[in-house]
Amino acid sequence: MIYCSNLPNDQDMIRGLGSMAIPVPNLFTDACFASVDEKLIVCERKKIGDLCQCINDGRFLFQMQNCKEAGADYLCLVLEGRYRRNPDDGLLEIPVWGINRNGNHAEIWKPVQPTMMFSRLDQYLTELQRDAGIIVKHTENVRGTADTILALYQNFQTPPDQHNSLHQIFKAPTPTVQLVRPSLVRRVASELSGIGWERSGAVAQRFGSVSEMVNADVLEWEKITTVDSKGRSRKIGHKVAQKVVESLGGDKGD
Repeated sequence: MIYCSNLPNDQDMIRGLGSMAIPVPNLFTDACFASVDEKLIVCERKKIGDLCQCINDGRFLFQMQNCKEAGADYLCLVLEGRYRRNPDDGLLEIPVWGINRNGNHAEIWKPVQPTMMFSRLDQYLTELQRDAGIIVKHTENVRGTADTILALYQNFQTPPDQHNSLHQIFKAPTPTVQLVRPSLVRRVASELSGIGWERSGAVAQRFGSVSEMVNADVLEWEKITTVDSKGRSRKIGHKVAQKVVESLGGDKGD
């Protein structure tokens, strides 16, 4: 079965899914279901204009973080609606009903609101798949959205060891963007001179709280091992450890 948000703007999707849909009040996403191996698959549905607004304010990634915290194993964006690139200025356009050049009511193409370049949307969709590991699907309407979610559901009901078409030539890359909120320890550590974001992950693994991190001496900081972008393991080092302890108001030691 497919669990669906019971909000008014999702009723058309529920009707499209038919007997497979189970409406749920206050669901954390638009639709979700379990795979045959008990993984949680989450589908977030976005109209073109809504996604453009999300690109500007970061709301979609925040929603994906919430889905991860709710236990999602796979994330899917279903982008619903037709769109195109304006051939003259490259603006992203969507079809609306209006008055055409002949003075008749007809479907015409207008810039999406908020205004955005087609290339910006395309870049964002590429980054979602490449860097965050989010499955991106595009449909023209709610019927297509329902069909896509049903197809995803059927795909995930097949045991993983029976999906063999790509196994001979392809291994899925590990996402480079982890859609989980960083801990307070990591956020604080990333601001320390000589640590930064990359090293802050190792710091967060070493210390269980900000208080523990602040009270650590130079010797404790020196023990932290980090891995650089090339996979090489390195200690933080005495000079960096001294600088960190000093910036946190501690005793530099010898």
